[in-house]
Amino acid sequence: MSAQLNPADEFTDALKPVDIGGHHLEFHLGPVDMSINKVVLYLFIGAALTALICIGISKAARVLPNRKQTAFEGLYEYVRDVLVGAVMPGGAAAAWFPYIASLFLFILISNIIGLVPLPFNLAPGFHNIPEFKTYAATANINVTIALAGITFVATHASGMRANGIVGYFKGWMPSTAPPVLKQVLFFLHGISEVFRLVSLSVRLFANLAAGHLVLLVFYAMILMIQSYAIAVLILPLEAGVLMVSAFEIFVALIQAYIFAILSAVYIGGAIHQEH
Repeated sequence: MSAQLNPADEFTDALKPVDIGGHHLEFHLGPVDMSINKVVLYLFIGAALTALICIGISKAARVLPNRKQTAFEGLYEYVRDVLVGAVMPGGAAAAWFPYIASLFLFILISNIIGLVPLPFNLAPGFHNIPEFKTYAATANINVTIALAGITFVATHASGMRANGIVGYFKGWMPSTAPPVLKQVLFFLHGISEVFRLVSLSVRLFANLAAGHLVLLVFYAMILMIQSYAIAVLILPLEAGVLMVSAFEIFVALIQAYIFAILSAVYIGGAIHQEH
């Protein structure tokens, strides 16, 4: 049974079309593969939960808030005042708060969902009993690059809108720098902008993928125990799974926070350039 669980295969299997009752959700639009794989499905679930939570709380809002509303209002004020307001000018903070808040909540929910086993593929060898597995969409580099790409485009679009196209790119070169160094500084700043995109995407991907892989290793070790002589190791391994899962909840929150606040810093810096 242990041979059936290879932790590394979980990441490659996530790119295969989802199998529901023997039917693969595989679609093609010409040369474009539009299949519904596990990554896409988790993105749909994350987006749906984000929308449902926000809409549900807004509709259930009361003049005298209950505990859930109070907790959500506290989160709202924290994102508004700390994540956005502290790193952006006043007008820009109000304009970009919905994006940063949505980004933070979506990444947080996507990270947390990755810790919850969900049934997707049906295992024919087990009488069509749903096979429960864990996976996080944010553990896929394509997803994190797409999220970072949105921030990348928003950063430069907002900077050019606030300062003008010429003025924005002039801001890449300090006005006090010697003329001979301005071109070098412009080139270095352009490289740093690209590395912002890379670091923003790789940081989220690497942290979530590493945590998910550690959990899969623990699961594989539990399944490898087929002897009663070493069955006593199951309890320590189960405790390890619980400890790693608790730590991953903390990582999920921290990584959502880092991604959101860096997005706010980049956009705010592009709008209010330092000369």
